[in-house]
Amino acid sequence: MKLATLLYIQNEKGEYLLMERENEPNRGYLSPPGGKLHTNEAESPHKCAVREANEECGITSVTGDWSLIGTVTEKDYPGIGNLMIFLFRYRKKLNFLPSDSNEGRFLFVPPEKINTSKIPDTDKLYIWNFVLKEKKGIFCIDIDCTKIPFLCQIEQK
Repeated sequence: MKLATLLYIQNEKGEYLLMERENEPNRGYLSPPGGKLHTNEAESPHKCAVREANEECGITSVTGDWSLIGTVTEKDYPGIGNLMIFLFRYRKKLNFLPSDSNEGRFLFVPPEKINTSKIPDTDKLYIWNFVLKEKKGIFCIDIDCTKIPFLCQIEQK
């Protein structure tokens, strides 16, 4: 199973930072920045959030700047396989648009336009509904991507 993070970062207007991805997975789709944990280094999900925010967005942060808001487990995600993703919200507001990179092009998207934007189906159907509600606690989503429509089990604590 691969382990990864997704980073939910907002600006002062409440818009979310998304990347139009240049590479697979999800090439051509909008996705929050993030990336794979360095499991060979025993990197924690929080430390991965700090590293990925710096590498992809130029954000200098510490682990305390990030709140874990949820986990998503996807069975047989197309092109990846089994995946567990740790979702983090940045506790600060970002006042600049990061530079484009080999990963993709950044843009800010207003919350009301998220679900009409070109985002992956599992994100649209499940993940963003929880992120946009901004409730306290942590949500857990298990998605079986071998079933169409996706078979999903959701918990919120």
